[in-house]
Amino acid sequence: MASLLQETLFEIQCQAPAPNKDFHHLVITKNEVTLRSWKISVRAEHRKVLPKELKKTHNEFLQETMMHRPLEKIFGKDTMKYILNLCRGQFDFIVRIPDSLKIHILSFLDAQDIKQLSETCKAFQKLCSTEEFWEKMKPRTEIRVNDVKRKSSSVSVKTRTQGPVWMRRRRNTLF
Repeated sequence: MASLLQETLFEIQCQAPAPNKDFHHLVITKNEVTLRSWKISVRAEHRKVLPKELKKTHNEFLQETMMHRPLEKIFGKDTMKYILNLCRGQFDFIVRIPDSLKIHILSFLDAQDIKQLSETCKAFQKLCSTEEFWEKMKPRTEIRVNDVKRKSSSVSVKTRTQGPVWMRRRRNTLF
């Protein structure tokens, strides 16, 4: 699983909450946490201030809790929690799997499970809405229809091939 880890584990950038206009860029790599900050101001005394860069190892970052509060204020509680987990070595490997492998795994799910999965996060919503994913799903639904034809003639094949309403509208709307 360690081979799935890239050098950059997480990267985020945003503007500080009001009334500040400062810009912050945070990068978490395998070995260190890097925070870059740019002071944005119309005041003349702030024009000569250079961007700041603060680098810490994971252990130093976990021990220095004074840095956590401002980062939580800038990036939010959930992001800070995620950053701390990364520094502790608790990685989320599911998001690091290549899309082609995720699509192969998801192709074994039922339509209702795909719908629920697409509602869990933006990454899965985007993945479940791609043409590549639905092209992979298409042969699977055709196999099921053929099985239904052989097993029972009382089952309506038309409803099985069309699938749920939300699948028929997938080209027009997102989940």
